Amino acid sequence: MKRLFAITLAVSLTAAVHAQNAPRSLTLDEAVKIALGKNPDLGGAQQRVRAAHAALQQADAAFWPQIRVSESYAASDNPVQAFMMTLNQRTFSFGANFNHPDTTDNLNTKVLATYSLYNGGSDFAARQAARLGAEARESALDAVRNDLVFEVARSFYTIGKARRFVSVAEAAVASMESNLNVASNRFAQGTVLKSDFLDAEVRVAEARENLVRARNALAVSETIFRNVLGVGEKENVTAGEVLSNPSRSGLPAEIGADSPSDRYVAPAEELDITSRPELLAAQKVVAVAERQIRVTTGEHLPRVNAFASYDLDSGDANRFADSWVAGVSVQLDVFDGFLTHSKVAEARANLEAAREELRRTELALQLEVKQAELGLHQAQARLETTARVAGQAEESLQISKERYSNGMALLTQLLDAETALTAARQRRAAAEADYQIARAALDKALGKSWKE
Repeated sequence: MKRLFAITLAVSLTAAVHAQNAPRSLTLDEAVKIALGKNPDLGGAQQRVRAAHAALQQADAAFWPQIRVSESYAASDNPVQAFMMTLNQRTFSFGANFNHPDTTDNLNTKVLATYSLYNGGSDFAARQAARLGAEARESALDAVRNDLVFEVARSFYTIGKARRFVSVAEAAVASMESNLNVASNRFAQGTVLKSDFLDAEVRVAEARENLVRARNALAVSETIFRNVLGVGEKENVTAGEVLSNPSRSGLPAEIGADSPSDRYVAPAEELDITSRPELLAAQKVVAVAERQIRVTTGEHLPRVNAFASYDLDSGDANRFADSWVAGVSVQLDVFDGFLTHSKVAEARANLEAAREELRRTELALQLEVKQAELGLHQAQARLETTARVAGQAEESLQISKERYSNGMALLTQLLDAETALTAARQRRAAAEADYQIARAALDKALGKSWKE
């Protein structure tokens, strides 16, 4: 009896807390919108896209002239340095002592401009690689978004399943308590054994334990839901009732085993992975690796640069003499210790690795699509089976009640029928939620993005 009292108290406290902190219900569309704005995984992917675009701007910098301004001060009595300083200041005098010059000061202002005319095509290839890299990051962002939408849908429907489990458990508790009252009265009248009465008490205790577990599972699923949305415990929100959702392939509002329109069979031509962002990202990575080979092979070719500078020199910071220089330079690495050769070999190996990763991605996505399709078919079959089983369990319970009322069945048989009905209803609730989740999983596998 102490155990029964403790379970009853736990159920009551759980119900009281739940009533005082009723969360705000969200539709699936509302939940997805919140997740797209607050989920940290998506936020991190968005920042990686921004970083990729910044890298593209860095690659573009190679096609602009580089201009640098510098200011320096120097003093020296070195004959060569002092001579050059006076020449730049245009204050040279033949009367000076060239071997032992006085300390000469020089304040220099320089503007230097350089421009790459040709570097073997490395800059063009690097810019193409950066652009493709940014596109790969954008596809990766779409993949994170696609995964996130599915996780929101899965946690949304899991709450619905947990809520149904609570309803089934509450109904079981009420029914078992009713049976306990009947058994108690009959035991008092001496028409049933004490073992039957005790069995009824045990079944009530088990039903209440199941109710506590169901309510705890609901609370956990709501916590997971808020975590997926990225709001944590700051916002007390939960999933609303399952409604039709045109944004996600027109999921039906009510799922019934006798509704042929609910049965979903995707045409064979739709079960492809060409729109999966993971595949697009892997293809872009291969293209980036191809451009990287062009970047490294360009180092075997000559590099041509134009340059120009303008100088102002002064010994007293009052009178400045100006000068300029301009020209073109050509540089060719004749031997670099096989550095460029090894870079090219590394780039080719990276390309082959990217191609293998692309192939692995294709195989993984094809497997995911097939598993999602089979999972949906299994969920449809479970809907039909659990509907029949639930109906049969209800009919069996009704028969057991009538037979027990007429003294033709034992209390244990009635309690077993009640337990069987509870299990059938739970399987039915799980099948309905799993069907919705399977639909969302197939959408994810086919790369169908959520649209507002």
